Amino acid sequence: MNTIPSLEYRELPPPFNWKKAIGVGIVVVGMAMGTGELILWPHLVSKYGLAILWLGLIGITIQYFINQEVARHALATGESFFTSSARILSFSPVFWFFAAILLYVWPAWAAALGTILSSLFGFGSYMVWSWLSLALVLAITFSGKVAYGVLEKTLKFTVPTFFLLLIIISFKNLNGTLLIEMFQGVINFGYVPDNADWSLLLGAIVFAGAGGMLNLAISLWYRDKQLGMAKYVGRIANPISGKAEAVSVTGYTFEDTPENRKHWKGWMTFVRIDQGIIFWLLGLVTLLLLSVNAYAVLSPQGIIPEGLDLVSAQAKIFSDSWGIWGEKLYLFMAYLMLFSVMWTVLDALTRIVSDIVHTNSRVGKMIPVFMWANRVSIHHLYYGLMFAFVVISALLVPFQQPFTLLIITSVLGGLVMAIYIPLLLYLNNFKLPQFIRPGWITNTVLIASGIFYWYFVYQFVAGLL
Repeated sequence: MNTIPSLEYRELPPPFNWKKAIGVGIVVVGMAMGTGELILWPHLVSKYGLAILWLGLIGITIQYFINQEVARHALATGESFFTSSARILSFSPVFWFFAAILLYVWPAWAAALGTILSSLFGFGSYMVWSWLSLALVLAITFSGKVAYGVLEKTLKFTVPTFFLLLIIISFKNLNGTLLIEMFQGVINFGYVPDNADWSLLLGAIVFAGAGGMLNLAISLWYRDKQLGMAKYVGRIANPISGKAEAVSVTGYTFEDTPENRKHWKGWMTFVRIDQGIIFWLLGLVTLLLLSVNAYAVLSPQGIIPEGLDLVSAQAKIFSDSWGIWGEKLYLFMAYLMLFSVMWTVLDALTRIVSDIVHTNSRVGKMIPVFMWANRVSIHHLYYGLMFAFVVISALLVPFQQPFTLLIITSVLGGLVMAIYIPLLLYLNNFKLPQFIRPGWITNTVLIASGIFYWYFVYQFVAGLL
């Protein structure tokens, strides 16, 4: 039977200057802002109050440790999580392939973008605006030379701009009493509202950050940024406007030497800054501020943002303070943020599927399943699949509302997270060199996290029976 070749030994490159290395954390926090923070959490606090904010703290903290461990493995091997998991479970590529498509092909963000533009301009069907937004994803994606570079540059503009706008409006809407109530909710551990919607709570926890398989896509973004051992792997380039690079299907490893130990310490310091300060801290502050602003403005009016009015209802946060121009400004910024999220999710989906197909059509026991693609480069796979997924999303836009689709995605994401956490623990504790393995704190948190997600999945399933 076919097997995946062993990791090849190379020297661990020295860490980049942190300004050059920073970027993946921005991409992930941008996803977080436009999923849970902008959509699910304002809905949740408007419905249940600020007392449930502790779930947001738990969710985003769990994801910090997941992101750190996905990054650890990616920088140590240059290999994606999906390839490494196939070394343990040979059938797993097929599972990840279908799970990714089932989770992220739905046009939840496209439908939300359509409603934002129809509210912003005051005319047009949300479906037409959704289709135009999807077309814009293709136009921008195909205009850049390296796929990841275009994505990162866009989010480096939209994330800080949206965050600055949120800080400014918070000075107008919030007071000491609200802030105290917010902090009480953050430490209100164990509280669950009576008659709670478990699918909604699970969704909010999953999307308090990136969530689902989007956390695993971090390994692919770090690889395209060529950090750590990914320097030897190669990047996905536009076959039309870029210069194609050779992309390895398997990764590398390094020996335990004083020089490599020094370099590894530098890389992990970078990861903790990128994922700790940029993703965790910025993401948590955004989640809390958006939630308490929604609670302050919408709850007194009895407004619970949902359905096709998901984001446009929240424009009242700004219109109550700044009038019609405040509302238009919020809708514009929400569009930029959600557009970046839709693009990032489509990029993650396309990368995951491209990586699985490209690797398993060449090595491993799943060659018979994916052999149809063994003559197709990963560059052509990525851009071809991006086009296909955009078309599929466009065809699905008329069938469901965005909030329903986000709940479906988040519940399935919680189930997938409960499955991949044990795999990630095994990979990093038994397959990496001993001196770079995670410590007991990280292992304890991830074991507890796996139990946590399984508990919420159980409660959701029990509620359906």
